[in-house]
Amino acid sequence: MRESQRIKLLKAGIGKAQKSSNRRQYKCIQSGCSEKAIKSHSQQKKCQLESISENLYVYSVDKGLYNIFSDKPREILVKKTITESSRYKGYCNAHDTDIFLKIENNNLDISNDFHNYLLLLRCISYEFANKRDAYLRQVDILNQVGDLFSNEGRMNYEGSGYGLKMFLEIDAPYYFLRLNEIKDTEDYSQVRFNSFEIDKNLGVSCSTCFSPLMEEHGEWMSQNIDSIQPFVSMSIIPSKEKTLVSFCWLAEFDEFCDKIRDIDIKQDNFIHILNMLAFTQSEDTCVTPSLWEQLTQYEKTTIYQQMGTSDSLINATNIPLVMQM
Repeated sequence: MRESQRIKLLKAGIGKAQKSSNRRQYKCIQSGCSEKAIKSHSQQKKCQLESISENLYVYSVDKGLYNIFSDKPREILVKKTITESSRYKGYCNAHDTDIFLKIENNNLDISNDFHNYLLLLRCISYEFANKRDAYLRQVDILNQVGDLFSNEGRMNYEGSGYGLKMFLEIDAPYYFLRLNEIKDTEDYSQVRFNSFEIDKNLGVSCSTCFSPLMEEHGEWMSQNIDSIQPFVSMSIIPSKEKTLVSFCWLAEFDEFCDKIRDIDIKQDNFIHILNMLAFTQSEDTCVTPSLWEQLTQYEKTTIYQQMGTSDSLINATNIPLVMQM
């Protein structure tokens, strides 16, 4: 088979998998609910995304696969309306509204245990839904065009899918169970947090989970393959005149979170750390259009190259600054 024909068939198969992913429906992830999940916002459209938008547009992550074979450099952050941005199929309409009501519409208090519990729950919910979509899309792609991959390419692709599958089958159920237990007992002190208030709209909104082990995560996993992975959530919540930042984790993972606990708004590289985590550890970051567009193409490309690979706080100053204090 000619390479041009192989590429054409790959494009067609990936396109079908993308359409199937877009149409796929799920039940609400709230335990015991059988209602259909809606496309919720992991970052509130009103107040939060609205506050960093220009004409109701932001730059947000493009998860589409249609441009994977384009001759042009792929833009990972693309301009979208706030309605289209930061969405996931997680909860039904009733549960999405009811569960997160306390932290919506500028009511968030980042010093409140319960509010930080809700931030952690929302980030874990998004992470689960996002990884579920990614895993099922991979299965669809392999079913459609897996035979067109090279042996090495297929092995690597299946390897990344295995990691997603393990998260969905092992880590996510544990986190949802623990979060439900915390809610049932109302012992919200079981969620630890490190939070800050910045007297400025930084022009960036973010919701993500990442490993507090950072660059040591791979080695830890190789020695603890059957253990639950420790995760920290990071929420950057802008409003008209300020930005709230909160890192949250379960108390049982305290021993792994020294680096996160030690982050301090007064340290010289604080904004560099925040900037690095928002743009290299998150698949759910939104940016004010003019803020992103003022970067050079070199700066944007540098950020793209570091996405998912830069995991050391020491290297935070190597990431071009998008946010400014």
